[in-house]
Amino acid sequence: MALGRAATAAGAALLALGLAGAARAHGGCPSAEPRLRLSVVDPEPVVGHELGIDALHGETGQPRSETLHHLGLTTSRVEWQSEIETRYRNTAGGVCAVPARVTLTLVQTEHLLRIARELPEGSCLYREVLAHERRHVAVNRRTLRAAAERARGAAEAWAARAEGRGATLEEAMASLQQGLRRALEPSLAGMRKAREAGHRGIDTAAEYQRLARVCPADQRLLREGLRAAATG
Repeated sequence: MALGRAATAAGAALLALGLAGAARAHGGCPSAEPRLRLSVVDPEPVVGHELGIDALHGETGQPRSETLHHLGLTTSRVEWQSEIETRYRNTAGGVCAVPARVTLTLVQTEHLLRIARELPEGSCLYREVLAHERRHVAVNRRTLRAAAERARGAAEAWAARAEGRGATLEEAMASLQQGLRRALEPSLAGMRKAREAGHRGIDTAAEYQRLARVCPADQRLLREGLRAAATG
């Protein structure tokens, strides 16, 4: 018996608004004192029972095994969304834009905790699997908060020195978005690494051995059901 989880992260930049800059220019760019607002959206995970053991195993991408059965799977996707207000100035070489206000949101989407439909809801084994998967949920939520704090520092440092240049205002703002994306990627990469380590610390051989011993009556019924399905 094995219980698994997966975590992914993705970036999504949404909108940039241009404000003509009347501030004193520096190197052809307007000056600004950028303000940053960061928020985290982390709703409760959705608990589902629509998939069976075979389907859950298929989602893990792990090789099939007669002795390895996935009874639970927790998946999460993290996206970041940004909105940048800019001050810009037309220069001899094109347009230079600087951030005036940055709104950044980290969103935990598709946070799903799924338990194999073969387990009767409320049964002893169901409760054990649910408790195991909630440990994975805790890792996802904890690492999201830590990533948000790192992202705040990275975004503040980026905004203080950022300049976007281009032949047009659109190109200059696109340059700012690319710079913000590069500044945030280490925070998201660190989150992915921390999640992998946290999940490995849960899915240990000792934990699987413990789970194989709990709820013997439910384990017996599950094995009988799997054998019947295989021979039926």
